[in-house]
Amino acid sequence: MSTNPSALTVGDYTIAYHHTPGTHPVGVMFLGGFMSDMNGGKATALEAHCIANSIPFTRFDYGGHGQSSGAFEEGTIGLWQSHAQAIFDHVASERMVLVGSSMGGWMMLLLAHARKEKVTGLVGIASAPDFTEKLIFEEFSQEQLRELNSTGRVMIKNCMPGEADYPITRELIEEGRKHLMTEGKIPIDVPTHLLHGMQDPDVPYTLSLQLADQLAREDVEVTLVKNGDHRMGRPENLALLKSAVSAMLERVGTLP
Repeated sequence: MSTNPSALTVGDYTIAYHHTPGTHPVGVMFLGGFMSDMNGGKATALEAHCIANSIPFTRFDYGGHGQSSGAFEEGTIGLWQSHAQAIFDHVASERMVLVGSSMGGWMMLLLAHARKEKVTGLVGIASAPDFTEKLIFEEFSQEQLRELNSTGRVMIKNCMPGEADYPITRELIEEGRKHLMTEGKIPIDVPTHLLHGMQDPDVPYTLSLQLADQLAREDVEVTLVKNGDHRMGRPENLALLKSAVSAMLERVGTLP
């Protein structure tokens, strides 16, 4: 697989991506999480799996993430969704399965809604739709709310050892409200499989259960991993992800 990414200009941003073609009639696109990049273990493991099975595969970095241009602090949900949509439109097969991790679970819903004619299946990992509201803003202390209102941002302590603290901006919160997906029934009716670790300290697994209930599709499958954490990056977790994607491709690949 190539080590040097391709680049797509999207507005003022240069979005880095990797795309590998294949003979399978359905492609796979991986949508990463908040502050993650396309070189993470799930994206690269899934890429290797797809290459081995001649499945078209795409991974990319949102603006301000990884190898794409821009400052992370300038990012919003709408901006990152526009980057995902531009890459999708650039590489998409006639039918696509979207795989969304954490924030990528929100992105896959937005993209599936915007590109209904091509998205035929979803696989979510610790999906976190509406996280700016439900998991950040609603959890802020009064002190943090005052800081957000007075300075326009709040610095959040990074729970990962050795990683720098990061900013949550007022624009991220307020712009995110334009893209909320879980306030009612979600009009997305494609086969969906949601994976979630029950030891996830960042995104409660109950959110995947709620998402399954809200999706218009009746036969949404949810797999809970009792000892799984947020990253779901252990070898057995990656094997589960590859199996879920393969099963989804087999299912939608046989549809007329």
